[in-house]
Amino acid sequence: MNFSTAKLAYRNLKLHKSKTLIIGVLITLNVAILVIGSSILNTLNTGIEENYVNKYTGSIFISPTDNAEPSLIMPSFDSDGANAVIDNYSQVEEAVIKINGVSDTTGQINAAGLMTIGENGTGFGIFRGIDPSDYQQIFPEGLNITDGSFLKSGEEGIVLSQYVYDMLNSTTTEEIKVGDKILLTSINETSGTKVREVTIRGIHQYDDDSIDISLICFIDLENIRALNGILLNTETSLNLDDNEKANLGAFDEEALFSSESDSLFSDDNLFSDSSDSLFTTDTEDTLDISTDDIYNILGDTSQRDVLNTINEDAFSYMLIKTEDSANTKSVINNLNTMFEENGWDLIAYEWTKGAGMSAQLADVISIVFYGILALIAIVVVIVIMNTLVVSISERTNEIGTMRALGAKKNYIKNMISLETIFITIVFGIIGIILGVSILGITGQIGIQATGTFTKILLGGDVFIPRISGSSILLSIISITIVSVVSSLYPVSVALRISPREAMSK
Repeated sequence: MNFSTAKLAYRNLKLHKSKTLIIGVLITLNVAILVIGSSILNTLNTGIEENYVNKYTGSIFISPTDNAEPSLIMPSFDSDGANAVIDNYSQVEEAVIKINGVSDTTGQINAAGLMTIGENGTGFGIFRGIDPSDYQQIFPEGLNITDGSFLKSGEEGIVLSQYVYDMLNSTTTEEIKVGDKILLTSINETSGTKVREVTIRGIHQYDDDSIDISLICFIDLENIRALNGILLNTETSLNLDDNEKANLGAFDEEALFSSESDSLFSDDNLFSDSSDSLFTTDTEDTLDISTDDIYNILGDTSQRDVLNTINEDAFSYMLIKTEDSANTKSVINNLNTMFEENGWDLIAYEWTKGAGMSAQLADVISIVFYGILALIAIVVVIVIMNTLVVSISERTNEIGTMRALGAKKNYIKNMISLETIFITIVFGIIGIILGVSILGITGQIGIQATGTFTKILLGGDVFIPRISGSSILLSIISITIVSVVSSLYPVSVALRISPREAMSK
């Protein structure tokens, strides 16, 4: 390939201006769309990441490995339907904070359930159990208290979201106030049905939230652990001595609860005029039973008390902020290596794994956009290819004469390839300038976000797309591939033209 070949290629493009312009306009539009679209997507992804990482999820979260569907928004369970927890949280946190790149950590417990207040007030909420001081330190942004106050360390209670507060108010006759008591009901495989009465400490609202996030209510750790059945010895069996086992073996359900007249709990045995009954109806001969006597009858409950003790060192997840988001993947690898070495059944994920539907929607939009661009690229390749083939067909005599005068196939191939390269470079640059100009104008004006969901998707009230260097590089690579692929068939057509065929026409 030499200067004369390049000069000839340039002359050919000038002679066939209409076809050159058709190809050039397609390339310009394709590059401009790619620059604008990928820059917008990069801005969206950056905005959503900043929004979630700084307000809801942190950069990384740690979950038990048996957690079937880890979610930092909704409740999640293991493969058996039970609550999966990090039951040695303090030990894990001590090791995690030493990992290079980790900035802050906080624990979180998720639950969901029904809420009832007053006579008719009912609603549904997602409960997020947190340590107030740790949580506010790692997530200082976005959470606005509209009434009352946020939870304080060691304080029981709940902070309702504005959405849940409005839901409850719409079903009750009296307005709900901070300080009122509310009943929370949660059902899961571990604890069955649990009901807790808590005090409403405040009402909060995020700057921007989706439907799932708008249901989040903050609750103290003791109450949420009780609702989830997170006990100190959930899987520990009672340690009974031989005498206790013998006493238990002397009874069965039939003996205790049968409908026979000699059943322990039959009316004849419980309440009768006989002096042998437990509670006689003869007022002159009643049993004098003290509280101590009843405790003695019930037996030693210390084992039961141990089993009902809440595990204060258990959390559903550990949320982590990193010092530099660029090192997130490296920190995750180091964490998972440490878990494996220590034999801990834990796994670290990037924030997107546990984010809600709004954050994951950005990935869907990216896939759809690049899918559309791929279709456009295919159409552009076909149009450019057909245009070049028509152009070569019109130049059959010229190409045949060149072959008759001694031009080699390689010379013809280089000439056609150079024509495609010239078009790609010139109109590709025009496309980049057009795309950057449109982004610059849009950035000056801004795109106003109209709804809550749009605010999350656009990363704020006003969307300002940023020009992305990676988008420009992607455009150049893409259009280069398009031009090369587009020229393959036309070149093969040109190489098949023989001098004899050209002279016959």
